[in-house]
Amino acid sequence: MLDTSPTVGPHAYARSTLARGAVITVALLTVTLAVAGGGYGFHRDELYFIEAGLHPAWGYPDQPAAAPLLAAGWHRLVGGSLWGFRLLPAVLAGLIVLVAAATSAQLGGTRRHQVITAVLTALSTTIVVIGHLFSTTTFDVALTATTVWLLIRAVDSPPEFRVRRWLLVGLTVGLALQFKLLIATVLAASAVALLLVGPRMPLRGPGPWLAAALAAALAAPNLLWQAANDWPQLELSRAIAAGSSGTSVDRWLVLPLQFTLTGPVVATAMVAGIDALLRHRDLRRQRWIGVAYILLLVMVIATGGKPYYTAGLLPALLAAGVPAMTEWVDGSAARRVLAVVLLVIHAAASAVIALPVVPAPALHATPVPDINYDAGETVGWERFVATVAGVAQTVPQPDRDRTIVLTQNYGEAGALDRARRAGTDLPPVYSGHNGYGLWGPPPETAATVVLVGFGETDTARLFTTCATQAHIDNGVGLDNDEQGAPVRICTGPTRPWSRLWPQIVRLG
Repeated sequence: MLDTSPTVGPHAYARSTLARGAVITVALLTVTLAVAGGGYGFHRDELYFIEAGLHPAWGYPDQPAAAPLLAAGWHRLVGGSLWGFRLLPAVLAGLIVLVAAATSAQLGGTRRHQVITAVLTALSTTIVVIGHLFSTTTFDVALTATTVWLLIRAVDSPPEFRVRRWLLVGLTVGLALQFKLLIATVLAASAVALLLVGPRMPLRGPGPWLAAALAAALAAPNLLWQAANDWPQLELSRAIAAGSSGTSVDRWLVLPLQFTLTGPVVATAMVAGIDALLRHRDLRRQRWIGVAYILLLVMVIATGGKPYYTAGLLPALLAAGVPAMTEWVDGSAARRVLAVVLLVIHAAASAVIALPVVPAPALHATPVPDINYDAGETVGWERFVATVAGVAQTVPQPDRDRTIVLTQNYGEAGALDRARRAGTDLPPVYSGHNGYGLWGPPPETAATVVLVGFGETDTARLFTTCATQAHIDNGVGLDNDEQGAPVRICTGPTRPWSRLWPQIVRLG
């Protein structure tokens, strides 16, 4: 049973120095993910974000403006250091841990419950993964978890504090919408859940409307940009549902893969949380959280979304499940020993899967890239750049002023652009992929193309003459997206670039 005595009510966390100190310690330990941040190399998305931020805009075809702008600025501030670049997501992982513990307190959890919630959140596979990658998901999960915590406070607050707390919800939602639009689905699920199971009274005041107005005002620049550009993010969502992303999955896999968001051991607390929120009488005012999770899961499955789209609700689910899980573990010494052993095994497995622990040359001989797609997309970029630059150097000197590089995807283009800014001798780089499509076409004078990654059919459609000069080899035998890709020198664009470009531009 949850401890609902007056000394462990919703404000116990704020009054308890012991809980605060212990939870902050767990959060700081989580930030040590930054130590692993320098392993392998930049992720393809990070390379793209950095370049996108150097093309400031109110929005991009695949995301709002905040992540690219912050990535470009932060990358410059840390002098291009990968370790420094990854420090920011590690801090956000620590923030998620703090929010999880605060949510536990808001649900009536004792000091012990708060600390255990913090530990389980820190050990969740998703948090470990996003804690060392500069991705929109990192910001989205941190801000969504914060929004859910603030929403619980707003719904449960007395009338004199309600409007103020709803405004905090609106502020956080508005900030989250600068990084990813996914929080809108979380809010929609939460609103429907509150209408279905209550409490409905907090929705009748001005607070929710003021919060919605504030969030909409903050999100307006990106939404107006999307509207002016025919909502490319909707097209991107359809492409993801069709399987164009490396992390897309079949709809039937979304439900079983929920257990991988935390790892199977920590998932016991997640399942206990869903059960407690739906059935426990002491959490009846927070029942809407469990219902919202189910509604969100149905939405993700129906729309062909990715399993981690529900990750922003994980801290709240863990916070709700820890009391029941702790009560079961306390039932015997054998259970306590078993729990410790399983958590140690879980932590070791999560580290191997989610962090750059396995040496890159050995990565191909492990199941890690199959389990964690992102791991494979952080190796081989230096060799990739060297191969493309080497082919570009074979272009005769008189033709180099009219030479460009054209890549199949934004990761390749981002890696080459970053190297070019660092001094690597490369022609101007173009790609039709997502945001890069807006930064073309190449000048009509471009007659020679170093073509990277395109298939034979596209090559023949775009150019009159092409010759393969090399194939990408990441040097570690890993079959990632670039391995084996051809690098060609092509001449004679079949049409002017202004007419070819719409055929090259793609979202995915």
